[in-house]
Amino acid sequence: MKIYMSADIEGVNAVARHEHSRVGEREYNLARRLMTNEVNAAVRGAFASGATLVDVADSHIVGLNLLPEDLDQRARLIMGSPRPLSMMYGIDSSYASVFFIGYHAMAGTKNASIVHTFTGRVQRVYLNGIAVGELGLNAALAGHFGVPVTLVTGDVAACQEAEALLPGVRTVAVKEAIGAYAARCSHPTITCKAIEDAALDVVANPPAVKPLVLHGPVELVVHLTTASGADRAGMIPRSERVDDCVVRYVGADMLEAFQAFNAMACLVELVPFI
Repeated sequence: MKIYMSADIEGVNAVARHEHSRVGEREYNLARRLMTNEVNAAVRGAFASGATLVDVADSHIVGLNLLPEDLDQRARLIMGSPRPLSMMYGIDSSYASVFFIGYHAMAGTKNASIVHTFTGRVQRVYLNGIAVGELGLNAALAGHFGVPVTLVTGDVAACQEAEALLPGVRTVAVKEAIGAYAARCSHPTITCKAIEDAALDVVANPPAVKPLVLHGPVELVVHLTTASGADRAGMIPRSERVDDCVVRYVGADMLEAFQAFNAMACLVELVPFI
């Protein structure tokens, strides 16, 4: 049984501000250890319940956050960037399920830790009229391959977002955000035990959660924070500028729509100020 894990850092317990999540900031090395520990907890639980292979995609910024020497030796690490499918590189129909570890809520969510959707230059994203963040985009991509997301860990807001989008999904709320840059946290050891137990359970007793399948054509609507951001996102062939800061793209399926969004997110990050 193969399990795919996509791991971010903003939804890790005891990560509350950019001092934790940005490379070079004073708390970043601590956050890397906390992230690695939570991933290891999920890996341990998965293998304890019969997983035969676990792939872990380091999915924060450029994918150089997890500590390779401290990662569970049984896991395979996907690191670095750019990657063709970004946070979900390597996902295909051979996986039994997907875990999202350390995930955060979509851009604009109140009382949620360090929220954004891929980049601070994206204000809102819709797939076939459904508002989504990284969690929804990645779940729909997994759904394209028929793979369900069975476990999500993150703050309370991220868990609520997951439960609304993916009925039946197992969630572990590791902290409660107080606004955007503060949080109420339990001890990391308690958090890791909860994640390990949840991973063990969902592999042994898969929850009745269906893959998030969006049948094509898939309409992608991206609201950018600036008109110049929309200028760049609108460079994607077949995209349509529908408003000052809004770009629309219709893909034949979710895979194509995701690829278009990934390209837009990369384009708007090419220059420091747009």
